[in-house]
Amino acid sequence: MLARILACLLAITVLLEVKGLKCKKLPPGKLRKVNLKKETQIYFPTNGVRPSNIKPGAQSTDQVALDGIEIYSRKTLLMKLYLTVNYAPTVGQQGSLMLMFEHDMFGGCGDESMDGCSQDIPDSTFPVLRPCLDSAPFTATDLPVALQLSKEGNFLVVKNDGKFVGKAAIPYKKCGDPSKGRQWINAVAAEADGLIKIESELCK
Repeated sequence: MLARILACLLAITVLLEVKGLKCKKLPPGKLRKVNLKKETQIYFPTNGVRPSNIKPGAQSTDQVALDGIEIYSRKTLLMKLYLTVNYAPTVGQQGSLMLMFEHDMFGGCGDESMDGCSQDIPDSTFPVLRPCLDSAPFTATDLPVALQLSKEGNFLVVKNDGKFVGKAAIPYKKCGDPSKGRQWINAVAAEADGLIKIESELCK
């Protein structure tokens, strides 16, 4: 198992060097700068295939809910995104990704509503919980599952292998006042109080 993980990490390094991306660990609670005008990817500590050491009948044998990724404007927390991976049976087969956004009540203008994160959501609502009701299929490989983050208009858009997974509106600089413009996303961090405590990797 350890040899497989090391081989997988080596494969990431080679792949990212070819693509010209630079990677850094994303330790819990430590901000890393990002520029969403450029390619930004977050690699998660699973390749999307159910680990062989999970026994049938055990809890959560079919999926893994990963610690949140925090989205910042400087040191202001705007939102968190949570990824759940529904395992593929094996490499080369399909699993699915489920995403949920959580707008911060203060920096993220979060209100008490709840809405989905489909392609046609408005850019003027900031529900505290925005679950993506439709899961996004992915094909498992030997590489970790990756999400691409980008700014498209007034939205933070999340994709996997170029395919849409979900999006959320970028909050206003002053909640309730669109005339002040939008926050500028320029940093991310792994959730400080997460349960898994396995470092993801940020590549840009």
